[in-house]
This record gives sequence, structure tokens and C-alpha cells, in this order.
Amino acid sequence: MLPISSTQNPTIKLIRSLDDKKARREAGLFVVEGIAMLERAEELGWIPDYLIVTKPLHLFDAMKPFIVTEKLMSELSAQNNPHDVLAAFSQRWQPHPTKAGNWLALEEIRDPGNLGTIIRTADAIAVAGLILVGDCCDPYAPECVRATTGSIFGITLTKMPTASFVDFAKAWPGDSVATRMDAKQDYRRDYMAPTLFVMGSEARGLSDSISSACNQKVRIPMRHGVESLNVATATALMLYQTLK
Repeated sequence: MLPISSTQNPTIKLIRSLDDKKARREAGLFVVEGIAMLERAEELGWIPDYLIVTKPLHLFDAMKPFIVTEKLMSELSAQNNPHDVLAAFSQRWQPHPTKAGNWLALEEIRDPGNLGTIIRTADAIAVAGLILVGDCCDPYAPECVRATTGSIFGITLTKMPTASFVDFAKAWPGDSVATRMDAKQDYRRDYMAPTLFVMGSEARGLSDSISSACNQKVRIPMRHGVESLNVATATALMLYQTLK
């Protein structure tokens, strides 16, 4: 069978459309590129809805891939040096967070690169799940997925409106920890498990309503004159406090 070369092929048109957030939401799909990312997906039991390759591949053996030309793959890829394989997977959202294990909540984070890095760190720490609070960027956007380096498959995702999260944080059974620059306590301390870490947006930090719902408020000390830490860096410091 000759490789697919036409951008008008229905499957190819669908894959191309997933660059758009609205299309991803409507289709419930997202795109992953590269063999290393797909090996992590297979290891964790994810099966793609569509598998696109330029040459035979020993992954997801039960699947019949769509074979495309290298030229068409370069048009599908979001990268300057396209891989030989990409796949589209169904998005996974847990309806509600649990109160077991350590969780991370992010309020209105907007940068997909930061979010992807945070997902990668949360996976490394074995966080039970990640809560996106309010108007956050899409964790299944290509830039975010790429920044996770495969950890998008290893972390539980859920989302909540701000008002619902405030109620959730107030009822949290362990320490709920708000990170704020004006807090008195240093972040380097022991926390009561299960711990809920709550981080604010890149631009505005954590809102007063969510901060007030948490039973602990801490700061990361910084040299005078430094405006703030990158949210992904700050989140990594907070999460690693659980690994003492």
C-alpha cells in the first residue's frame, strides 16, 4: 500500500485540526510526537486512537498504523525536525479529585511550557493528581505535552471552578499549603499528610480567596530585589518537601 500523501485524507485532516484548542476539546483528543513519548504511553497502558508513521514501528502491536510520506509528516508535526511517528490519544480527565495522597493545585496558570514542566515534576514526585483551578491553559496543548516529555501519561488531571475548589481546600484532611510572597512561614518545614500544595498564576500569584481557604501559608525566601521565581521552579521546590 502506498503511503498517504494527501492533506485531504479525513484522518489527516482530523490530526491537523488538533493544533486548535476548540478542536481538541470537541474531539477529546491530543497529539503526541516521538518514540520515547509513545513508549511511556504504552508502558502506562495508554492506547492511541490514531497512529501515524513514516516507516514500520514495533509499538502498539494490535494497532494498524496510518503510513504517510515524510513530506506529509513534516506538515503534521509541530517540530522543526519531525519524528517518524506521532499519535492521537483520548484525553483523560478525572471528574473529581480525591483526598488521598498528596495533590497539587494550580490557579489560573497560563503558560503551557510552565504547565508541562510542572506535570513532569509532579510525575517524578508521584503526586496523586493535579487540579487546574479556574481559567488555566490546556494541558493537552502541543507545547505543554512536549514539555512533559511523556509525563502527561503519568499524572491524574482534574479541573475545578474557583468556588468549588475553595470548598474543597477548606475540607482538606491534612495540610493545605498556599504559597505566597507575603507569608511569614518558610516553606522548608514538615507538612501533615495528605498535603495539598496550591500555587498561583505567573502574573498575579495566588488569589486571596484561595489562599484564605488553606490552613498553611508559606513563602520561598529570595534575595532582595528579585521579583519572583518561575512558577515551575517554585512548584518543584514545594513538592520536593514531601521527599524527606
